[in-house]
Amino acid sequence: MPRREGTRGSGQPLLLFERTVAAQVSALADVPLNMPVPREVLALLAAPPPSLGEPPAPADFPRLAKLAEDVQGMIDNLALRQRELAGRAATVRAARRAGEAQHLLDWAG
Repeated sequence: MPRREGTRGSGQPLLLFERTVAAQVSALADVPLNMPVPREVLALLAAPPPSLGEPPAPADFPRLAKLAEDVQGMIDNLALRQRELAGRAATVRAARRAGEAQHLLDWAG
C-alpha cells in the first residue's frame, strides 16, 4: 500500500532510523568474527539513534518490530564476539601459564 506524504507516521525520522540500523547491521556483518571490530564500525554502532519525534502510527508498528529484531540481532552478534574474544584471551593466558608451549596457540581464531 503506497504511503501518502504528510500522514502521521510517514515522516523521515522512521526512515532515517531504518537506514541507520541497516547501515549498522551491514557494517557489523562485514567484519569476520575472529577479527577486531574496526574503529569506524564501532563509531557507527556508538552513534545515538535518531529521534522519532512524535509517537509512531499503528501502521508503523511492523516496521518498528523489524527494527527491534535487527537491533536484537546486532546485540546477539556483539555478545558472540565478546564470548569469542574471552575464549581467545583465556587460551592465551593458559598458554602463558603453561610455559614453553606457545606454538600451540591458534592466532587465526
